[in-house]
Amino acid sequence: MAANALSLAAMSLVALTLSVACASAPPTLLPASPAWQPVTAPTITPYPTYTPYTPFPTPTQAPTQIPIQSRVPTERTRQGYSSAFGIEYGQPEKYLAQGGQSRISNPSVVDALRRNAQSLAHLGEIYFWIQRGFKTWSAGGSTIGLVTTDQLFSERRLGGCHDWGLVYASIARELGYPAVMIDTLSITWAKQFLSGQKGSYVGHVLVEVYVGGKWVLVDSTNNWYVENDYDPTNPVIPLKGNIAGSNEENVGFYVMRKSADTWGYGIHGNNELTRMMEETARLLKPETFQYLPYAFQRFK
Repeated sequence: MAANALSLAAMSLVALTLSVACASAPPTLLPASPAWQPVTAPTITPYPTYTPYTPFPTPTQAPTQIPIQSRVPTERTRQGYSSAFGIEYGQPEKYLAQGGQSRISNPSVVDALRRNAQSLAHLGEIYFWIQRGFKTWSAGGSTIGLVTTDQLFSERRLGGCHDWGLVYASIARELGYPAVMIDTLSITWAKQFLSGQKGSYVGHVLVEVYVGGKWVLVDSTNNWYVENDYDPTNPVIPLKGNIAGSNEENVGFYVMRKSADTWGYGIHGNNELTRMMEETARLLKPETFQYLPYAFQRFK
């Protein structure tokens, strides 16, 4: 990677939010692959709200979570993983297929990443490859559910965590890793929303990747990952940070939906996302959440 560990830590604190808040580190732009044929991106209108999210992992313990009924894990599989959120974790091969939004029309664009064997370190190479090759910009939620992986590869710029997650998951699957996108909401935001407070919608997108016989959680925007003891059936992700305009520390993120891409879980625009966040917030019981002691690490 081009930057040292200290600069990466600083870059992970740089915020780029959508209507939900997402952070990203500004990479150095690389020229697009000469074999790539650009496509026309849709006309987009920036969403007016903007709320910085600064992540730092500080897991804590709390009472046991009682999941929403639709998210209750089903039978245990032969690999020891349960099915949850509509994802059959014991059959990872199902998540090698790209979705309609995440399809890569020109697979040769990621040929530089094919030279190394699958490994956790290889997942880090994907992150740094994206970081070096794409610019970042504040889309304000305007690209959520509208742009495709092909368009993002053509433009070589990412407007927030949905774009980062979409590109990362698409590349991982192209390289033979089963991968699932995760859309979450901020638990602190949910409390504020339920209390009647107005403000930006705050959430984050992460990616689950199957490598070395287990599912690993990757923050594809900020370079965090959880390797050991990650439970993909637990809806609480104990990343913490500060939400602008709030005196309350962020107490983590709650998983709303999972699929190959946002189209897979029914999100084709920012309004659909915010409506889903409101509906999910009304069903939460934060006092019952379980914060597992995940060990957050960075790719190097």
